[in-house]
Amino acid sequence: PEIFARWRCWKEYGTGVAGDLLVHLVSGMMFVLGWNEPPERAMAMGGILRWKDGRNMPDVHASLFQYRGIPVYMRLNLGTDMPETYRFQGSKGILEMTEFGLTYTPQSGKDSAPSYYAGSFPHAMRAAYEKRWHAENDPKLGQEPMPETVSFKAADYDDVRPHLWTFFESVRSRKPVVEDAIFGHHAALACHMANESYFRQQAVHWDEATKMIKT
Repeated sequence: PEIFARWRCWKEYGTGVAGDLLVHLVSGMMFVLGWNEPPERAMAMGGILRWKDGRNMPDVHASLFQYRGIPVYMRLNLGTDMPETYRFQGSKGILEMTEFGLTYTPQSGKDSAPSYYAGSFPHAMRAAYEKRWHAENDPKLGQEPMPETVSFKAADYDDVRPHLWTFFESVRSRKPVVEDAIFGHHAALACHMANESYFRQQAVHWDEATKMIKT
């Protein structure tokens, strides 16, 4: 009865937290970035760290994917309650997306202080370097940048209705949806790669020619 009711906990019957939860994180990331492809590589680790109840699927699962040469890190933890958050980091700042909010923290992409490596310079060299750096980079009085964090927050709502409306409209109009069968396959494939990497204990990649996950 326990296996029947909690089938995701055993690899013989399900895909664990990856197939249950990670697939939603991956599909959300793919939708936001406009990607519709499997990851090039995946490396995962974790373990059964809290729920030692006989399961053989991890309750902590951390995965590092590579998409278009870009590392994408995602983690799942059944040992603690955490908010679902996406964090996109770039040279112009950080974009953080939660279930009902969006926050942008801008960055200039430039150094805001002399290099800390200068601490190993001889005193005279360090003093000359810092003096020149401040002369070339310090903003003039009254012209100091004041980046402002921008946040948007939407009201809580029932997302089942718009999901169903989109599906029914697609069926009625025969227009394709964004997350179609191919999109779903690519999202699910990332989760299978995460599981394969976890159990093989090494990085895996997707071989498009043979349609197989390989090490």
